[in-house]
Amino acid sequence: MDEKVVRYKKNSNDIHVLPPSPYTEVPKPNVRREKLSVENEETIQTKKKLEKTKKNFLFDPRRKTFLGRSSLNWARLAAFYTVFYFCLGMFFVILLYVFALILDREVPTYYNKDSTMAVRTTATVVGMGFRPQPMVDDSLIRVSNDLYEQKRIASSLRLYRDVYLIQKTDAKAEPCTELDPASELVPGTACSFSWFDIVSTQDHPCSDNNMYGFKHEEPCVLVKLNKVYGWTPTKGPLPIHIQGLRNIHNNKSIAKPDVYITCDGTNPSDRDAQTEMVYYSLEKPSGSSKYGVIPNYYFPYRNARDHVQPFVLVQFKNLPLHRLISITCRAWSPGIEHETRGMRGMVAFQLYRSQVAEKLIKDDN
Repeated sequence: MDEKVVRYKKNSNDIHVLPPSPYTEVPKPNVRREKLSVENEETIQTKKKLEKTKKNFLFDPRRKTFLGRSSLNWARLAAFYTVFYFCLGMFFVILLYVFALILDREVPTYYNKDSTMAVRTTATVVGMGFRPQPMVDDSLIRVSNDLYEQKRIASSLRLYRDVYLIQKTDAKAEPCTELDPASELVPGTACSFSWFDIVSTQDHPCSDNNMYGFKHEEPCVLVKLNKVYGWTPTKGPLPIHIQGLRNIHNNKSIAKPDVYITCDGTNPSDRDAQTEMVYYSLEKPSGSSKYGVIPNYYFPYRNARDHVQPFVLVQFKNLPLHRLISITCRAWSPGIEHETRGMRGMVAFQLYRSQVAEKLIKDDN
C-alpha cells in the first residue's frame, strides 16, 4: 500500500492528502537480524534436546533404563561375563597345571649350546660375579678406616657367606676329587665345599675376625663363576696368559682344564696405581700372587640343592688413598670366551680407599 502524506492548512479545517514523493525512502525489513534470531532459537532447541538425550541415556524414567539397559538386561549381561571370565580363568589354570606337570624341575629343557646363550657365540657364555656388593646396582667397594663403614660392608659379605657358602651338617654332599668328579655324582648330590675350605682359621687375612680384610684396609673380594647348568671346562691348550704365569709354553691339550682367575687394572692408569694382590683358592689356601684356581672336578653344576659355587678370594693390599681404581677379573679356560661389551668371562668393579680424620674418629668413639 502506497504511503500518503497528510498536510494541514493553517487556520483551515481542510485536510489535503498529498501523493507520496518519489524521493522518499521506504524502510526495508532487517533480514539479517531476523535470520540470527531464528538460528539462536534453533541452537537453543538443539541444546535442550541434547541435554534431554543425555539425561535419558543415563536414566530414562519412562523406560526405566540405565545407560540404555534395563535392570534385567544388566543382570543377564553380568551373569554372562561372570561365567565367561570364570571359564577363561579355569582354562588358563589348567594350561599352567599341565605345563608344570611336563616341566622338569631339575633339568632345563634348553641349556648351553641348545639355549639362547649360543645365539651370538660358538661357546657357552660364562659370566662372573663378585662380593661384597652392598647395593645390587652398584659396583663400587668402599675401603675406609671408619669402623662403622667397615662393619657395614663386612656384614654384607658375612650374610652372603652364611646363606650361600656354608653347607649344613645334613647336606647331601660328597667329596669331589680328580678320580671322583662332580660329573659322576648321583643326581641331587653336591660336592663337599664350604667357605672354611679356603678360610680355615680366624687368623686368615680374609677371616671374619679381620672383617674380611676391611679392618686393615686390605679388602678381600670374592670372585666366582655364575651357575651355568651342565657347563664343564673343555679340553684344550692352556690360555697363553696363564702359560706365561705358570712358565709353561706349549699348545698341547691339557687333560684336566681347571679355571684360572686373574685380576688386573681395567685401564693403564689403574694398572699403574694397582698394588700387590693375593689370591686364596682351593689350590693354594695360603695364597698366591699370580692367580687363583677353581678345580675342574667341581663341574658341572646340576642344580643340586646343597651346591656351593667354588670361588676365589682376591686380597688387595696397599691401596692408594683417595684414588678410584677400576679392576677387571677374568676367568681363563679353553672353553671361556672374553667379550668386554657383554662382560663375558669377566667381571668389573671399583675400589676406593678413604680415611676419616682422627678428630672425627675420636668423636665417634
